Formats: sequence, structure tokens, C-alpha cells
Amino acid sequence: MQRRTLACPVFSAVSRRRARRSRAAALLGAALAALAASSSALAAEGAPALRPEAAERDGGDDPPAVGTELFSAGFDLEIAGRTLSYSDLLSGNLRTYEVLGVPMPSLRAELYPLARSALPVLRDLGIALSYARAIGLDSEGAAGAGVSTSWSRLHAGLRGRYRPAGRTGPVLFAGGGLCWTDFDVELTGDPSRDAASVSYVALRLGVDGRFPVGPVALEAGGGYQAPLSMGALASHFREPSAGGVDLRVAVAVPFAPGLEARAGASYTRFFYDFDSEPGDPYIAGGALDQLFGAHLGVAYHGY
Repeated sequence: MQRRTLACPVFSAVSRRRARRSRAAALLGAALAALAASSSALAAEGAPALRPEAAERDGGDDPPAVGTELFSAGFDLEIAGRTLSYSDLLSGNLRTYEVLGVPMPSLRAELYPLARSALPVLRDLGIALSYARAIGLDSEGAAGAGVSTSWSRLHAGLRGRYRPAGRTGPVLFAGGGLCWTDFDVELTGDPSRDAASVSYVALRLGVDGRFPVGPVALEAGGGYQAPLSMGALASHFREPSAGGVDLRVAVAVPFAPGLEARAGASYTRFFYDFDSEPGDPYIAGGALDQLFGAHLGVAYHGY
């Protein structure tokens, strides 16, 4: 009888301890569930802020915006021309030079290695390259004979971009690099023809922009070129000095994801100043070398 009387308090104490443990477990589970819910909400709110450039590049359901690409590449077919003239020409052994309608295919590319990173400024700093070479070009020699002539351009430099109004606004660019322009006429022994050869190696600084207008985009830009070397033309004169400027305009029309058709025109002029004196074999006050062209092409933007 004593064992039966003592058993009831023991079983009652055990039940109370189990009840307390169950309540503690329930409270702990509720706290963990609340903490998990809070963490999920914070992660959802913070995700866009971690990678703003990704949102800008992807734009939700919108196509990626030009000016956020990792790389771009293009091919153009240019119809080019050149004129070379002299000012205050006093010697009779020089003459103007002109060539028009020269086919000149060109390739160009840009790469922004850190475009997919979250690093400000650096993600919009890239490398720009372009190359063009004329085909089927000859100059007129003595008695109308053809003279082998080559014409090529190469540009390499750094390029930065800036979007002042976000992904749907204009894109501004600034850059600097080296430009090499080589126009070589095979030597004929006639100074009036041989002087047309030039080989410009110039330091170029320039700015340009891309401006959306409805479904298309307009592009315009220009730069200054400081020649480091000039070639055969300058060697004919005493103390030559030169400078150069260039301008370009284009229109781009997207026709498929990442692809666009392009049309445009470019103009470059180098201006010379000579310190000629009486008795020099070649006497002129200066010269103007103009290179120009119109082009059609296609470009691809990779994101």
C-alpha cells in the first residue's frame, strides 16, 4: 500500500518535467522559424543592392543596354579618299595628290575585362583596337603608268565609358592611344609624286557619345592627334611641324539580339607648317592632308 501511495507523486513529477520540455522546444522552434523568415526577407531586400550592375545590364525583361557589354566587335566596308595640297607653293617640283573611291575594309573591337564585376570605374574601363587596309589601290605615275600604293590604319588605346542617365540614356566615351596611318607610294624618283607618302604615328585623345533616338542610336565624336613621326612628306621641308584632328558620325540600327547595322562617315585632317627659305629645293608655307570616307557595316555586342 505504501508503494502505491508513493507512486502517484513520482509519475506526476515526471509528467510535469516532460510538459516543461515540450513547451521549451515549442518556443525554441518558433524562435528559429521567426529568425529564418527575417533572414529570407533581408536577403530578398539586399540582393539587388549587391549587384546593381547586373540589374542595369539585364534590365529585367528588357534587352541588355549598349554601354554595359563585356565586348563588342564590328566589320565595316569603307569607301575612302585622300587629298594632299600645299599652301604658298613657290617651287614647281611639287603637286597636289588626290585619290577617291578606294575600298577599305576594316575590323574593330572593344573589350571591358571587368564589366561583370562590382568594381566602380574599373568595370567601365576597356581596350579598343581597330585596323583597316585599302585594296586595289594604285597611283598615277609618269605617262599615266600605275604605281603600287598601299594605305592602312591601326589604332590601339584605352577607352572609358559613362552612362549619366542610366541604362536607357546616352553613353559617353573618352579615350587615348596611338594611331598609325601609313600611305606609301612606291618610289618613282619624281619628288612631286614621292612626297605624297606619309607615315603618321600620332598620340590621340578623343571623346565621343552614343545617343538613343527611338529604336536607333546616333553616334558622334572627335579627337586631336599629335604626330610623333610624319614620314616622307615632312622630310622634304625645313623644320616641319604638324597636328591633326578627326571627326566621325554614325547611325546604328539594332536588328537582332546583340546585333546592329551601322552607317557613317569619318574625316581626318593633318595640317603642316614649313619654315622654307629661298634656295631650298622645295618651297611651301604649309600643307593640308585630308583623309575621309563613308562606311556600312555590322557590329555585335556581347554581354
